Amino acid sequence: MLSPVWIDDVDAEAAIAESKRLWGPDGAVSYADEYPHSRCLVGELKSGRFWIRGRGSSWKAAFADAEARKIKASRRRAAH
Repeated sequence: MLSPVWIDDVDAEAAIAESKRLWGPDGAVSYADEYPHSRCLVGELKSGRFWIRGRGSSWKAAFADAEARKIKASRRRAAH
């Protein structure tokens, strides 16, 4: 397991608010240690499952990735 990383509470609160604005009450954020360069995850929490809409090295980058995925321009988009 990786060592704990501090997440700025103010940034996390702003990310939660932005996810709620974009995806309604299901909007959520997560932090994943298994992705070394894209640990900030944004998306929706539905029926106990987190659906990733964007990921990045910061909350800002994660939301930019989510926006790019909407227009199918994300570099992380699956090939299938």
